[in-house]
Amino acid sequence: MKIRKSFISGLILVFVAVGFGFGLDWPQEEKGPDSIVSFFGQNIGGKISKSIIFTDPAQVNAIKDGTLLIVMSDVDDDSDFFPSSLGSCVILSHDDDMISVYANLDEDSINLKKNSYTEGELIGETGNSGWQQTRSSLEFQLLDNQKSAAINPKILLPRIENETDYNLSGIMLQNKEGKFFDIKETKIFPSGTYKIYHTRNKTIVPYKTTCTINGVIIDEICFDTINMLNGRLYIDGSTKQYTADILYPDQNLILTGEVMFPSGQSTLGITVENYLGKTKQISYILSIY
Repeated sequence: MKIRKSFISGLILVFVAVGFGFGLDWPQEEKGPDSIVSFFGQNIGGKISKSIIFTDPAQVNAIKDGTLLIVMSDVDDDSDFFPSSLGSCVILSHDDDMISVYANLDEDSINLKKNSYTEGELIGETGNSGWQQTRSSLEFQLLDNQKSAAINPKILLPRIENETDYNLSGIMLQNKEGKFFDIKETKIFPSGTYKIYHTRNKTIVPYKTTCTINGVIIDEICFDTINMLNGRLYIDGSTKQYTADILYPDQNLILTGEVMFPSGQSTLGITVENYLGKTKQISYILSIY
């Protein structure tokens, strides 16, 4: 079926992972630690990705009983709500205002014999219909139609036994003027507000990052949902909303948090946590004047 622009504009799209007390199934059989090539919240083309993108071609199945909401055909159906970069995709609605999006499908493989799907039922097979022209793999999203936020699928899908190891390195501080300092080379700073960055992992995004000063939590960024304000996507910190240009100032860095250094000696603590609760920590003693 074709999408009607009036129908799209009448929908409210965006989502939060609060209140979903039911289990989901993975949208494809392969779900090991190497099965995802790009995590939710990753930097893709200077934007915060609302998707998890799988590594290999696969059959795609419904994560939960759902009703067929929309079928998009390659790049013919384009809108701000569902951009053409999703390619051929199937969109299902579920209980509790949740929507699941199965993108980059092979159009000819889509199962359109019925208006509803049961959990685990075949939807179709992956193709090369979206922006991933060289990759035949699933791009998957979870949306909460009531809360106006994109949900990180990793927090609702069944846990896998192992997670790919996260590399915490390359710590950089950025002052109010936008100048960067390599913390390996500089340990003396004037008092003030600094953004703390570390080297972006090309595939993985941590579930949570935390910055402390002298053991006190100053900022936390949790990659559980992506929200939208005035047409811009953002992820919440403890007290601020971080848009893509702040979260990812370039192709190499990702924001860990923002802190205010008072005068005196300060111990800066940085922690990243994965979806299994495993953490990596690093700390630096700094002189602040």
